[in-house]
Amino acid sequence: MVGQSAKRLWTCLGHRRQPVVVIALAVLLVLPALGSSLVADDFIHRIRLSPTLRFAGFDDPPLDLFVFGSGAPQQRRQLMEEGSFAWWTAEGFKMAFWRPLSVATHVLDHWLWADSSVLMHAHSIVWFALLLAAVCALYRRFHTPGIAGLALLLYAFDDARGMVLSFVANRNALIAAVFGVWALIVHDRWRRDGWQPGALLAPLLFGAALLAGESALAIAGYLFAYAVFMDSGTTRRRLASLAPYALLTVVWAVVYRTLGYGTHASGLYMHPADEPARFLGALAVRLPILLLAQIAGPPSDLWLAYSHPVAVGVYAVALLCLAIAAALLWPLLRRSAVTRFWTLGAVLAAVPICATFPSDRLLVFVGIGAMGTVASLLTSLRGDALSGTARRRTLARTVAAGIVGVHLVIAPLLLPLRSLTVVQMGSVFARVDRSLPGSDQVRDKTVVIVAAPVDGLVSYVPIWRAARGVPRPRRLRLLTTGTAAVQVTRLDAFTLRLRPEAGFYGTEIERMLRSLSQPVVPGYSVSLSDMRVTVTEVTRDGRAAEAEFRFAVPLEDPSLIWMRWEGDALVAYDPPPPGTSRPTPPIDLTTAFLGRST
Repeated sequence: MVGQSAKRLWTCLGHRRQPVVVIALAVLLVLPALGSSLVADDFIHRIRLSPTLRFAGFDDPPLDLFVFGSGAPQQRRQLMEEGSFAWWTAEGFKMAFWRPLSVATHVLDHWLWADSSVLMHAHSIVWFALLLAAVCALYRRFHTPGIAGLALLLYAFDDARGMVLSFVANRNALIAAVFGVWALIVHDRWRRDGWQPGALLAPLLFGAALLAGESALAIAGYLFAYAVFMDSGTTRRRLASLAPYALLTVVWAVVYRTLGYGTHASGLYMHPADEPARFLGALAVRLPILLLAQIAGPPSDLWLAYSHPVAVGVYAVALLCLAIAAALLWPLLRRSAVTRFWTLGAVLAAVPICATFPSDRLLVFVGIGAMGTVASLLTSLRGDALSGTARRRTLARTVAAGIVGVHLVIAPLLLPLRSLTVVQMGSVFARVDRSLPGSDQVRDKTVVIVAAPVDGLVSYVPIWRAARGVPRPRRLRLLTTGTAAVQVTRLDAFTLRLRPEAGFYGTEIERMLRSLSQPVVPGYSVSLSDMRVTVTEVTRDGRAAEAEFRFAVPLEDPSLIWMRWEGDALVAYDPPPPGTSRPTPPIDLTTAFLGRST
């Protein structure tokens, strides 16, 4: 009876209408994303694309929607004055991405439905459906309809797609993947079927993918894996097939750098060519975490929130799980070139995304090969479960049940919830926004925040208000971040000295604006129009350990609104009297992001 049920299920997976049903179900599962509002980078896009909205530092042309830090001193100065960049932002800080094809889709959004976040998210869901159709075509190039149908089901219901669809600004990953997958399909048709137009069309599609987003570099990993395991002929002939893509990548990279795009001095983003040693170190840590998230969980997004002991434990578990996965796959890898192609392609696809902090939204390309491998493994286990010794059958059924439970039971249940990720992010920003004054009088005030968990929780507030036309503070001043207590000492009428227990920007999540490769020294200072910051002591790793903040007016001046983080929002703060000290209490990160329990 079980065998007959499995056979019927396999027949359904291979049915010619199965892809349509799977894609339709996947779209239904992510429809909650339509209820997500715009958030974070979406508001920067809104400001730049609007003819009436202005924000100093974000007045670049629409082509530069994904330039958040240009590296220019003037932009850094402007955003520090506004308060969207903290005082410790590194000189030359750059976070600038070249994505003209993706930019074009956002321009279209703002031409047709600038005030409708629903239609913007619907636009992203259309790209998701197009990606699933492309992935289906790719799987069917390498597998029988049944295995291809299973692989599509695994990929389409993967909850890692949720955050991509909830965040409009992340659409570039979907667009790059659509063009990248079609590049693989056409490349395979050229190499296996001898379709000569593919020799030109496949590189053109790859180039389009690069113009949609840097994440398309992952396709190079699949192309290499294809040359190693799937292509025919001599080694020289196989490598020669990669020459057009290599040349195109070099040209793209040269143009990219010449136009001024790239990253510099960020603790969360790095350019591998500029910082090879740092990238290799990050690769060793981030690669297992990303692969674990793809094959079993937990979400890689949690990595930055782990304490050091927890992070060590999770990393050890990741290595153990990957070792077990390799042992389970080994017999299949030995006999199946397709499985070797999918597996190596998935691992290589994860390498470029290790240049930034782990997040499941980055797994769009990794999941393609991973789910091809998982589908092949399940097919192999199905055979083992129907034949062989009793022990082998029991093991096969146990492993298969675990895979099905994770990827076809839990993942589809989580997908709608994770497509609402931005809703949770928006609620955090809304709490912070509500804790600030909202009247017109705030336009002439400077909000001074003594401490907050991370800079991103408060730095987007001025941008958010500017994008909605809501009165915003004249300036925002964030003095420090982190969850540890901060010793606040009043030196005189104008000056505070802050000494966080863990130093300034002490954890990775706090180093978006300054990496450890940009150390400071005692005496390092930053002068803004109303405040001068002087670092008086540094940590062993080159971070500020103590700093003095001297304001242009007495700290009790009515132009200053003092606040600090408490619980899940900002509360009023009274600076200590001159000559006294007072610690701020520690901050609970879970409460800060998820809100107070009721």
